[in-house]
Amino acid sequence: MMVLRTRVLILCGAVVLGLCPVVALADVWMCAQEDGSYLFTDHSVAYCRMIQKDKDQAQKKEAASESVTGPASASAAPTTGGTSQASVPAQPIKTPPAFLTAIHRLPVLMVNQLSAQQESQGFYAANRGELALVDLAVSYVSSGTGPEVSTDSHFGGNLDVSLRAAVSAAAKAVGYDPRFLRVRLSVKTSILQSGLYIDGPSAGAVLAVGVAASLLGDQIRPDVCMSGTINENLEVGPVGGLEEKIKGCRQFNYREMVVPHAQTSMDLALTGKGSDIRITEVSTFDAAYQAATGQSIRTAPLP
Repeated sequence: MMVLRTRVLILCGAVVLGLCPVVALADVWMCAQEDGSYLFTDHSVAYCRMIQKDKDQAQKKEAASESVTGPASASAAPTTGGTSQASVPAQPIKTPPAFLTAIHRLPVLMVNQLSAQQESQGFYAANRGELALVDLAVSYVSSGTGPEVSTDSHFGGNLDVSLRAAVSAAAKAVGYDPRFLRVRLSVKTSILQSGLYIDGPSAGAVLAVGVAASLLGDQIRPDVCMSGTINENLEVGPVGGLEEKIKGCRQFNYREMVVPHAQTSMDLALTGKGSDIRITEVSTFDAAYQAATGQSIRTAPLP
């Protein structure tokens, strides 16, 4: 016992002096943001919780013990008939099935905001609804070091956070480990759209649909547009500017608009009817996925 304590004190001192590496037991943490969304990171800060729950606790303790005491000596190992007992090899972490990279082009609805200078000069936009087609690429990370989530220069920080929440929600909905996902959001622009900038959380639901469809091999209906936030409880939440977004949906001849439940009004219903757009209310990710793909949400297929 005295030897063990001595080793612990020596090694703890070495860690303090920076001579030994500090090993983090958690790979990915999900951290709550002020706007109610979630951020994924490889270290814990305030309001974070570990999302890896499938690691063997005994394996963690064994690794932690070895980092303190070192590998057990042959003399300390139990013997049978004068022969050292073979140790049981650690079981590898179960990896989900690989899949081919999938790319979906999704309609993201926006509301154009006039600058203060434009408003002061009397500018007025009769229709501020806008729709941008974005490319969502979902691929497999064999090392299990994900989720690797990124956006190009056309997207703001709020939408980046929304995309991360969408990846988490979609992975949870289909039962797929997000550590094996790489998701990239980009937009191909013409010269006229070179200044396009997209931000805000209202595309969360449609982005989650795109990620889930990539994992399940489903196609997204080309005549449906959607606006709604998404959270880890797989709930579709409210957004702003729906009337303008319906007008944006109409410009590109979409036939159905999926919106958060209880956000519609008589004005919204008339706006949709007048432009031959069907208004569909949803409150859950399951319902949103059904409306967008015509398929039920389900567990990702096993190998």
